[in-house]
Amino acid sequence: MKGFFIFSAVAFLLASLASCIEFDLTALPETNGARRCLSQWLPMGTHVKVTAKVLPGFPGQTINMEIHDDSPHLNQYGARKNLDEVVFRFDTQAHANVIACFQNSLDQGYPQDGRTMTVQFKMDSGAMAEDLHKVQSELKLKPMEVELRRLSMSLDDIQDELQYLKQREGTLRDSNEKMNSKVKTFSFFSIGFLVVVAIYEVVYLRRFFQQKKLI
Repeated sequence: MKGFFIFSAVAFLLASLASCIEFDLTALPETNGARRCLSQWLPMGTHVKVTAKVLPGFPGQTINMEIHDDSPHLNQYGARKNLDEVVFRFDTQAHANVIACFQNSLDQGYPQDGRTMTVQFKMDSGAMAEDLHKVQSELKLKPMEVELRRLSMSLDDIQDELQYLKQREGTLRDSNEKMNSKVKTFSFFSIGFLVVVAIYEVVYLRRFFQQKKLI
């Protein structure tokens, strides 16, 4: 089990390091409403660091960005108009997908000729979002000690997520058992109702035939 957690933590770290995404956004009139969104599911209370940068491109383009989740409350975590380079830090307020959306609006007076802007985006969570360089300078830690602390925090994140999944599994199992109980009760009721209807039909037909003196 210990080996599993270490392997999971290493995989988590590698995935976080490789999570930087670069993509192009075509400039369109603002009324078009076209935008690109990137999302990642995160448990409640997770510390998140979102980094976004717009590379130089043709003029007449404005990148707008907003971050929210898809929980029932639609929590808003940040927004920036005329994006150049920005870093957002926040703690998630619900178990939900954290969604970062970008829109490239074409400024008035410029032709719609397919010009694009390149956006670099990275979302770190948990241990990878913590500013351990500050801790290193304050506590005078060695690089290996910093990495061990980051690994320990990653293990804690994984354990928290496993615990949440376990609780979620228990909730779904209880819901399934309740549903099975309701289905079973409804099945017994349906069978009883059909038996009563069948008996009634037999009695009714018997009386009908007796009145007509057919039996």
